[in-house]
Amino acid sequence: MIAPAAAVLLAIAHPPAWAPFPLVAEPFPSPGAAVSAFLGDATGVVAFGELHQTAQTAAVRSTLARFTEDVLPAVAPRAAHLIVETWVARGNCGEPEKRVTEDVARTTERPAQTENQIVRLLRRAKDLGVAPHVLDVDCHEYQALETGGRVDYDRLLTMTGAHLQRAIAQALALPRPPGHPLILVYGGALHNDLQPAPALAAYSFGPAVDALTGGGYREVDLYAPELVDALPALRGEPWYPVWKAAAQPGATVLIRRSPRSAILLFPRQR
Repeated sequence: MIAPAAAVLLAIAHPPAWAPFPLVAEPFPSPGAAVSAFLGDATGVVAFGELHQTAQTAAVRSTLARFTEDVLPAVAPRAAHLIVETWVARGNCGEPEKRVTEDVARTTERPAQTENQIVRLLRRAKDLGVAPHVLDVDCHEYQALETGGRVDYDRLLTMTGAHLQRAIAQALALPRPPGHPLILVYGGALHNDLQPAPALAAYSFGPAVDALTGGGYREVDLYAPELVDALPALRGEPWYPVWKAAAQPGATVLIRRSPRSAILLFPRQR
């Protein structure tokens, strides 16, 4: 399941109400090095958020692919579980499941290769010794998502955030091998906000997971620079000029919004 592009842009237009904190941008030789430096000795939950790719941006290497190849291998040695914001349409919930699945695919304009990239992420995690988990939507939920023959996207986004929160709580209750304390989450940047805007708070699991872990929650938003440059809303963000000033050819830039929240901008693809 991929969150609608309109909802993501809504999140950008209503940024979190952060307490005053100087935006600090640091260049790193690789995405893995940047994430490792930000996490330090963290032992709780790390939620990575992306701008979901659409058919219009399919020519740009996706954030999902970059995370799989450039970030996950760096944090996997310390991680026990990876929760991915997706679920499998099993086909056993009849017409409601079919209609919701088709409506979401049509609305989000998800590129055909995204499904394969999600599968690759799950397999890559398993190969690296990190247990992968996906969400599970039941038939009653598919039925509840339809209102007047259309998908209620407010309800869908709220449900997705709730499912992610539940999956995180379940993972926290599972055994974690010594030296593998981290629980990783990968999904839309709408759901992982540590300090969500009031209008979007119902979609975010960040505050609840932060409380559950006693402050052991970290938020990392991932951006491909090609997508940032293409979106006027992102070019208007306070961190945009900070990034431009720090950007170097081939370098990853990490911008700290608070001690426990950061933005990672991948190197520009050549």
